[in-house]
Amino acid sequence: METPVATISPSVTEIPASIPPPGGSSWPTPRPASQLVSELPPNPYVQTDVAPRGEPDATAAFIDSSAIVALVDRDDASHAAAIEAYRGLVASGYKLFTTNYVVAEAFDLLSTGVGPNVARRWLRENKLPVYHADERDERKARGLVIRSERRRGLSLTDAVSMVAMERLHVLDAFTLDASFLEPDAPG
Repeated sequence: METPVATISPSVTEIPASIPPPGGSSWPTPRPASQLVSELPPNPYVQTDVAPRGEPDATAAFIDSSAIVALVDRDDASHAAAIEAYRGLVASGYKLFTTNYVVAEAFDLLSTGVGPNVARRWLRENKLPVYHADERDERKARGLVIRSERRRGLSLTDAVSMVAMERLHVLDAFTLDASFLEPDAPG
């Protein structure tokens, strides 16, 4: 079994779950997920309309459901690494955002993983800005999934996320899903 990693693309920085914390020999005792959710710092909104063609937005990063689950679920093998990566992104000035598809997927994963009460609390207290996919995004994402040959496991949620990142000119993603980083641009 592979060691879970927290990954930030495009530089593909991998943070093994067993990494020691900075300035210490062990991680602090994990707190309940419900407590963690309420302590996550809020992030400013990302512009959600179509940005003009040009330079990528180096200040924004997309957050995938795998990272959300690892942040919330203290029993997740990558929880500590995800917390450290999240703090690093926020400290570096990244404006994190997700999509409405990821919110639904993360809620379902949390509901079945850590339970419906924690999932509902995350849904209620989540402060991540949400990009709402429109009909054009959905049509393009469906096309990606249908045409995908090398990415047989490409989900509609991941495809919508890729389309949103392309539309907003965002290159960076916080994910623990290595397949999310596979090439197959939504072009």
